[in-house]
Amino acid sequence: DVHAYEYEDSPGPNVDSPIFDLMHGPSSVWNIAVIDNLLQALQAECNNENWPVCQSDAYLRTLIVDRYKRLRTMWRKAQPKLMAKGILEMLAETETWLVAEWNALLKANRQMMHHHNMEENEDDVDTWKWLKDLLAHLGEHGMSSEESGVKNDVEIVLRVKNLPWCCSVK
Repeated sequence: DVHAYEYEDSPGPNVDSPIFDLMHGPSSVWNIAVIDNLLQALQAECNNENWPVCQSDAYLRTLIVDRYKRLRTMWRKAQPKLMAKGILEMLAETETWLVAEWNALLKANRQMMHHHNMEENEDDVDTWKWLKDLLAHLGEHGMSSEESGVKNDVEIVLRVKNLPWCCSVK
């Protein structure tokens, strides 16, 4: 279909079932037609559903092209590679190294997020220490009388809540 569309008289990509030509980039004649179809469908959906914010064609085209590039990158990675003896690797071998690569990427992301969260927790510890020192400095009389007074013959007792989601500060 792609060759017939580019060099012969073919109707082009199916609007209801868009299929990209992953052998070529987003600027190929076929892929431009698919992207245009997707863009028109997205803008029509925006108008039909009365979305509160409709984006410009240029913005949406950039998003679609970026998604296409990611799709093409993943597709190219998933293609069987040529082995040393000149034969293609088996699909099971391709799947094995793709899964291993994906797991390594996920592990690196988890480690990065853990490191990021630890830095945030260190900032939290400093904040909680400051707050503890402030409360110790103010003492029990440092509270507003509005919050600790007696009203309507009912004594309001303020209690400290233990927040298990907070870091323990001593």
